[in-house]
Amino acid sequence: MTWDKVDFIHVRTINTAGEVFELEMDDMSNQTYTTWAIPDQDQRCWVYNVKGAEPGAIIEEHYKITTSKILGVGGFWFQDRDPVVEASYTLDTPSDYVYKWKVKNIDITPEEKKHGSRITRIWRAKDVPPVIEEDGMVAPDDIVAQVKIANEYVAAFAKWPACRKIDSWEAMGRCWNEMIKERQVTCPAIDDTVAYIAKKAKDDIDKVRLVWRYMNENIRYVGLERGLAGFVPLSASVVCSKKYGDCKAVAGLITVLCRKLGLRADPILIGTRPQLGDLDTELPGPFHFNHSIARVEAGGKVFWLDATNRYSSFDTTPYADQGVHVIVAFPEKPFLDFVPVQPPEQNSSEAKVVFTPAADGSVEMEMERTTRGNTAMMLRSASYQYNAKQWRDMIDNTIASSYPQAKVLEQSYEGKENNDEPFVIRIKARIEKAMQPAGAGVSFQVKELFPSSAFDYFTLPKRHHPLDLGYLWTRKSRFEVVIPEGMDASGLPRNVTYDDDFVSVERLTQIEGNRVVTELKWKSKKLIIKPDEYPAAREAYLKVLDATSFVVLFQPAKKKS
Repeated sequence: MTWDKVDFIHVRTINTAGEVFELEMDDMSNQTYTTWAIPDQDQRCWVYNVKGAEPGAIIEEHYKITTSKILGVGGFWFQDRDPVVEASYTLDTPSDYVYKWKVKNIDITPEEKKHGSRITRIWRAKDVPPVIEEDGMVAPDDIVAQVKIANEYVAAFAKWPACRKIDSWEAMGRCWNEMIKERQVTCPAIDDTVAYIAKKAKDDIDKVRLVWRYMNENIRYVGLERGLAGFVPLSASVVCSKKYGDCKAVAGLITVLCRKLGLRADPILIGTRPQLGDLDTELPGPFHFNHSIARVEAGGKVFWLDATNRYSSFDTTPYADQGVHVIVAFPEKPFLDFVPVQPPEQNSSEAKVVFTPAADGSVEMEMERTTRGNTAMMLRSASYQYNAKQWRDMIDNTIASSYPQAKVLEQSYEGKENNDEPFVIRIKARIEKAMQPAGAGVSFQVKELFPSSAFDYFTLPKRHHPLDLGYLWTRKSRFEVVIPEGMDASGLPRNVTYDDDFVSVERLTQIEGNRVVTELKWKSKKLIIKPDEYPAAREAYLKVLDATSFVVLFQPAKKKS
């Protein structure tokens, strides 16, 4: 953080032969810390050239962090991608310095030593196995062996009286309220926006929708997070007038707009689930959060508005914001709340696919796929981020994952600009050699287009960590296979119904006129799958995968007597 200084005391490598390689200061460099290839505004890191590194070598570090203004003591990870032979964390404080701690994912207790007016606690861990990384696993904080520290007195916030003792989540909320209350004032630009929305809105929920549209169409996200700016936003008046702000600033503007429209609205502090995982509710403090959104009540519902994301509808909670505890900065009495996981029906995909066989054995395919919620958000996001060639390549590759020999002839989409509308993709393609000989007739294999990437999570025979599926969803597909001229449908796929704690799937087939029509419906039902649940969940998803592909048989039509 801005107020920290890191002093390296001793760094060395011990190779498997027992040779010791000492690192000198020339082997180290102080660099800007980056996440997702983006430089962080207020974080630095030491990067060093490790001498003597080889499989089985030991890297030994001893260092000290000096902080002029403590935000959070934080804690220490005893576990990483490599085995840890021994690690210790020492916390030496005045005896009256109040903090709470929690040991996670390892069974250790601290050694305590009192010396004069100070107390020292030392946590030691030995022979800690490496973290086994798995695709789709929950946030590292949920699984890594560590000790977490929550200090009551936050020196960095000392200028605000409400922040001088954070011993509960309500106290944390009062602290943040005091930081931001002067930033929630109105201005002529806000008044004009409120008047415009109030005139157009049909009801309270429509007010929320129009506020969301205003934010999406007018306000640009710009990250401003250095030092205290990580908690204290630009004022709502600046955001509305200048048309930019970071997450907490845009959450503040949403709050002011909605309050002036007569709605209950509050900014919230949130730790996104994929990055920070479960909130340790017994450790109140400011260091669990990396994001801010707004909580708005209207029409008997609660809406969680994340204006850093302009790709989803106002009633869709972005998947990273779901399933976590948050601090709601309600001025009268702040409180800890929970952002619910939205039901599968909120994130839907509905496809109609028509397959028309040609005389040369190829099949013409036409598809229309309508998506909503987080499913639409993913595609809408890609439509903004990809250029025309990248988008075509994505469509080509997606269709090829079902039919490698397919050639996309036409493709289009709608719903990019208006995130209140579903995102719709239309595709025409030609599948060469799709009709295969089968006795005196032919066969055609129907496959779900835009197959779910979730199936990739279930290739492992077992998992060491909980699996996070991102969000819950429903998928519906109607497949219509035109019966080739001069033939009859002679072999239809069996009907399928299955339902358990993880999925439900139904596949029904019948002949409608000159077509074999199959309706496939399936949905996911559990967001986080624990390791002991994984074998049953894997079996369930493999049943669904099997249902997404089937064969239709055709034989020459019998002559009528």
